[in-house]
Amino acid sequence: MDLGRTFARSFVIAGAILASSAGPAVASSFGVNAHVPMDPVADEIAEAGIGWVRVDFEWRLIEPERDRYEWQLFDELVERLQARGLRIFAGLGSTPAWATNGSEFNGVPTDSAQWQEFCYLVASRYRGRVDAWGIWNEPNSKRFWEGTRQEYIDILLLPGAAAIHGADPGALVCGPDLAHLSSLHWDDWLADVIRRAGGVLDVVTHNIYPSYGKAFEVTYDLDQKLDLPFSSPSVRRVLRDTGWWGRPFWLTETGVESDRYGERGQAEYYEDLLGDWFGRNPEARWIDRIFFYHMYDGPQPAPRSFGIIEIRSELERKEAFFAYRDFIADAVVDDAEIIGHRFPAFVDSTTVANIPVTVRNTGTTTWSSTTGHHLVVEIDVGGWSYTVTPLPQATQVAPGETVDFWIGLETAPDVTGQSRSLVTATARMADPGGRRFGDALTTTMVHTDLAPPVVHEHPLSVAASAGERASFKVAVASETPLSFRWRRNSVELVDGNGVSGSDTAWLQIEEVDGGSEGSYDCVVTNEAGSIVTWAARLAVDKGLSRRSTRRSAPLATGATLIVR
Repeated sequence: MDLGRTFARSFVIAGAILASSAGPAVASSFGVNAHVPMDPVADEIAEAGIGWVRVDFEWRLIEPERDRYEWQLFDELVERLQARGLRIFAGLGSTPAWATNGSEFNGVPTDSAQWQEFCYLVASRYRGRVDAWGIWNEPNSKRFWEGTRQEYIDILLLPGAAAIHGADPGALVCGPDLAHLSSLHWDDWLADVIRRAGGVLDVVTHNIYPSYGKAFEVTYDLDQKLDLPFSSPSVRRVLRDTGWWGRPFWLTETGVESDRYGERGQAEYYEDLLGDWFGRNPEARWIDRIFFYHMYDGPQPAPRSFGIIEIRSELERKEAFFAYRDFIADAVVDDAEIIGHRFPAFVDSTTVANIPVTVRNTGTTTWSSTTGHHLVVEIDVGGWSYTVTPLPQATQVAPGETVDFWIGLETAPDVTGQSRSLVTATARMADPGGRRFGDALTTTMVHTDLAPPVVHEHPLSVAASAGERASFKVAVASETPLSFRWRRNSVELVDGNGVSGSDTAWLQIEEVDGGSEGSYDCVVTNEAGSIVTWAARLAVDKGLSRRSTRRSAPLATGATLIVR
């Protein structure tokens, strides 16, 4: 078991059910980059049949001053895209000047807890509405990230993923969105990120542009590149070498400029690349989603001619718009979204369970027993016996419909002589040939014969005025000794400055101020493992600005806990 996965999935919510947006299904593997599109551009995205939009959620715009949040632009953006039935992939990044000793936009945050809290707040605010979150863009380029690879993993990726998964268990965490340039050592970056932190990722994302405007260049770099001395490998080889192969992979940026290659050349790039990867008889189809760059030309932040519509003077569609729209209209694509499951958090040697996994068909094909579409389930340690029910003969799952598969856990390995072990189960749809497609489910169970903690009383939400006392408590039963770790907005608390009991069943805040506001939960651990209580909200009188007295609960540094 890799270190990233072990770290990421060491704590679980007992009886958790994963849930995602219940919005309309979009039968599309096709996306586009659009920064922050206004209404006319959003209309054009929907008109083209594009299902996914990659947009920018800039930290420096949302939190221009510490603890002062400007949500209106992004509230309106999410509403605008949802109203058109579009699915949202939001890229998080862009350091505020106040949060770094380096440069604004690409500087390294001085405190990873501030970044983690931001990720938690934004994912919580848009829970069930934003489908996927990307953690930074092209961190192997100094243009976007001044820090090192180690700092990207430790300061951005692990804390950010922990916060997002805690705030919205149904959202996907994506990364690292690398720039595919040998001079930026993309292959070393990608291999290192997957091996050390792949356990926190739901999707690996990557950006590739052609050098000469031809689609075969990108297909070659992705899939067919020869192994030559002193040459970077294909993306496919890195995914295989790191064990990611068969798990979700998105091409999140690619495109060419119409000013350089002409409108016809740009359109041909779209047609050829889509034909390589999503044609009716592709040699390989392991890219799950593709996001072309960019939807529009025009004023900043997209002044160059990568767009497929032109809005400098008036909205005008280029040839590539029609090429993309026509391809999508005729595409035959398998796609799926896992929207719910009931894997147990703890299993022992005698566990027998029948586990439902609910899957939505978000492609263009209809599934049935005749077509051979099926759910593939894998458990990462040996000795387990389980079955997966196929689709019943009379069942047909049309695009937009859902179906329940059942996983029968029959026998588990003996755990005598050890307190516990972590077991990761993955589930993903597959076509008749065994090619996996769509979103994946990854969940961890604690395998132990010890009794886990049982929470009898969860913390309750409270409202308080500045200067008042507030407290949260839990009541837990356990056969073995317990430990407690309280968190606010997914970040661990420590005692001090009017806060006490952060490692007990009763957390007390002696004098509430604006910095006390947030979501509080408690990680409760015994020898069997950990569970997390329900989150409780502390609402504070807005008469006092956040952290104005600086008596808020201090945050433990380096908190990068993931709860899945």
